Amino acid sequence: MKRNKLFFLLLTLFSFSAKSQFIINGPAIGGVTPAGARMYLCTEQPQTITVLLSEDGSESNTKSFQAFTTKEKFNTTIVDFSGLKADTKYFYSFLIGEKKDSIHGSFTTFPENGKRGNYTFVTGSCQETENMKVFDVIPKHNPRFMLHTGDFTYPDYQIAPDYSADYAKVAYSYRKRYDEKVMKEMLYSIPIDYVYDDNDYVGGNGGKYNKNDIRSNFKGKVEHKFIIDSFPPSWRRNVIKGYTEFFPGYTMADTTEGIYHSFTLGNAEFFFVDRCSAHEDPLAANFSYNAKKNKWSFAPIDSVKLFGDKQMQWLKSGLKNSTADWKFIVSGAPFNKALRKLIDKGMKIQKIQAKGYNGFHMATGFASYFAGFPKEQEDFLNFIKQENIKDVIVISGDTHHNVMDDGANAGLPEMNASGLSVTGTYLAYFLNLVGNGTMMYQMQDEVWNQGGNGLGNLNFKNAFGRVDIVENNYVTLSLIDEDNEVISSFRVYHSDYAGERK
Repeated sequence: MKRNKLFFLLLTLFSFSAKSQFIINGPAIGGVTPAGARMYLCTEQPQTITVLLSEDGSESNTKSFQAFTTKEKFNTTIVDFSGLKADTKYFYSFLIGEKKDSIHGSFTTFPENGKRGNYTFVTGSCQETENMKVFDVIPKHNPRFMLHTGDFTYPDYQIAPDYSADYAKVAYSYRKRYDEKVMKEMLYSIPIDYVYDDNDYVGGNGGKYNKNDIRSNFKGKVEHKFIIDSFPPSWRRNVIKGYTEFFPGYTMADTTEGIYHSFTLGNAEFFFVDRCSAHEDPLAANFSYNAKKNKWSFAPIDSVKLFGDKQMQWLKSGLKNSTADWKFIVSGAPFNKALRKLIDKGMKIQKIQAKGYNGFHMATGFASYFAGFPKEQEDFLNFIKQENIKDVIVISGDTHHNVMDDGANAGLPEMNASGLSVTGTYLAYFLNLVGNGTMMYQMQDEVWNQGGNGLGNLNFKNAFGRVDIVENNYVTLSLIDEDNEVISSFRVYHSDYAGERK
């Protein structure tokens, strides 16, 4: 009996040593194309790694790719896969030396560029709580990939307000992202593309070289003031460098300007814009203070821009030259031009406070989005109209709730999915109460007409966005909560669609 126990103990130890886990962070897959993909991973010590790819999950007929993790990159690496078949599922495993790592997964390459088909992907932003139920639900929808529109954890307070000053902390911020419980296993088989937003750039409401905040005093004389904290250019360089070294993304247009980039899935093209890296002026630049009346006004300056001339020209050129049936603009900041109403109405009630929030807080919050830069937004929409560019859809984040508009209010059809893991998704509901109470606006009629959390319902659960591309016929945009229930859904029909509409 003792010999049998010893035998099984030795067998167990041998099995563990023959197949154990050397990869301590990742893998995460991104940069998928018809012929390749990229993979991030991190080991406990510098290692030589062989990644094995096969079409059937067996250890025969494999493609092998060798990579090295190094101390200089904090024991991480990005592996580039090439020479793959289009629209093909690949299973992967790892060899560390001659030992097999226990982690394995799969991904599917994209179809050939221009190929029409039925394609599903998911989107969302804002992860700051322990509730990760959405990542149990997302794999049930078999998405091609996930578009993450920012605040992929909150390193500006979860690590340190000045985390971006230390490149080691920037590296650590990515390890935290890839170690989110439940999500980390999801990333083994669902590719991701990502653009940072303010809290995972250098800090809340972060611009190119400054962070913005407001302070309000409601004791005695009501007063508001802007707090502008400048930071050195090295912080910005660290964050952009970190994105290039620790995220398996696509080739960027110009890293001196930001991390904006594009890619294609079949008959859809995606344009990721960066609202943080190029915004040079502080938020206060678009506000004017009248000391005599102790009152602020929203007075936007034409030269103050959110995305900047160089990035905007890249976006315009990309949209104009795109041959895709569907064109998606992906942004951390909402595009919706109707949010200007909330800026203006917030200024009217700037001295009124309820439950710690006030009209000035409301106005300045929405003024950091595209609607707070009306000249830049108007110019862009005029360009779309003049160049007759059609079938453009916006995917956005940041707001901590999930809402949609068919374009009648927003200017373009938009899904704002930004409540993956947050403390509450009540924003639209409370704004609706404010609008109804003051008789100044109605959220569902005038801002987000396709509903969402708290609009026509009392669903305040965390949620994500699902997007279904159906050939060159229509795109279905759906908000789905953490219990896999649909909050709201609608179709955007292609401009050339001649079939029945529902």
